[in-house]
Amino acid sequence: MKALIFASVASMVDLFNRDNIDILEDMGYDVTVACNFKEGSVYSAEQAGKFMKELEIKGYDVLNVPVPRSISDIVSMIRSFRILRKDMRKKQYDIIHCQSPIGGVLCRLAAYPFRKLGSRVLYFAHGFHFYSGAPVMNWLVYYNIEKLCAGFTDCILTLNREDYIRAKRHFKTKVRYIPGAGLDVKEIMDTKVCKAEKCRELNIPDDKKIILSIGELSVRKNSVVAINAFIKAGRDDSIMLLCGMGPQYDMLREIVYENNAEDRVFFAGFRNDIAEIIKISDVFIFTSRQEGLPVAVMQAMAGGLPVLCSKIRGNTDLIKNGRGGYMFDCDDEDGFAHGINRILDNKKACDIMGQYNKEVIAGYDKSVVNDVMKNVYLSLGAHYEK
Repeated sequence: MKALIFASVASMVDLFNRDNIDILEDMGYDVTVACNFKEGSVYSAEQAGKFMKELEIKGYDVLNVPVPRSISDIVSMIRSFRILRKDMRKKQYDIIHCQSPIGGVLCRLAAYPFRKLGSRVLYFAHGFHFYSGAPVMNWLVYYNIEKLCAGFTDCILTLNREDYIRAKRHFKTKVRYIPGAGLDVKEIMDTKVCKAEKCRELNIPDDKKIILSIGELSVRKNSVVAINAFIKAGRDDSIMLLCGMGPQYDMLREIVYENNAEDRVFFAGFRNDIAEIIKISDVFIFTSRQEGLPVAVMQAMAGGLPVLCSKIRGNTDLIKNGRGGYMFDCDDEDGFAHGINRILDNKKACDIMGQYNKEVIAGYDKSVVNDVMKNVYLSLGAHYEK
């Protein structure tokens, strides 16, 4: 038996599909991993290359597919389609597990003729680009494409309630809800760290409360609102720490400079020690404009932090307003500033919120997700006609 795990970029495979690869292998499948190992990832080229080499050493077939990030890159899409079609014809996969908007469409189109021979196609939607409040163009383009592709998909997985309800109502295929992409909740809960030592490593003061933000520094993640809200909160007892890199890095640094806040707002860049950083922090702030089910929020919850977040799809699945934190419109700088002060001025409420979040996030642990994935793979009943 053979299975294909496919995503647009290496980081999506590494962060969200390691367990799926193991599950399929344990079930007796020869697994091929395919994605764009060269570009487009939140990983550097060096990180992606290292991950690719790791997979090869473990004995997996690895396929580089030049999936573009832009739907206007027709040449790369055609090349990707041809590479996938050739590989599918050669391997005759029983299960094809794909994800990401552009990559998911290309993979399902490539797999179309092989479903008649027994291949089963699973699409994991990490967050549809059409959602309540999305631009009209997103609905005109992405909704209609996904509706079309659903017709030759055996099962669609969604990880938030809004996407699940919409797909269930409007798409003619099997739809299942899954509680996230697999977070090791226990690992984060059990992480121990010395705040003074970690602060020295990060080159930040260790006598301040820490407002933490994690995510790409981009328009979508909307970090500008988090920074402005923190500055408006006007707290001398706190600092803000941003973990992540992205196209808005220089612009955000300029905002900090213009507000004379260099000694209160710190940029840590891309980090591999997020669990430790969460454990030295006091509040998590997440002002994103669009999410499927945000891993960063889930990590913060597992670390016992109260959360201030935008009231959008995905966030509303995780945070209960007033119990696990507070929710605001994604552009409400004054609201977020008020939330920062409200939480930091009430330590008892802060601790209660953090404990509540730890209890909620236990239901999203990787053990729960892995059980669902095993059942999904079994339900596909793939059998390729030789």
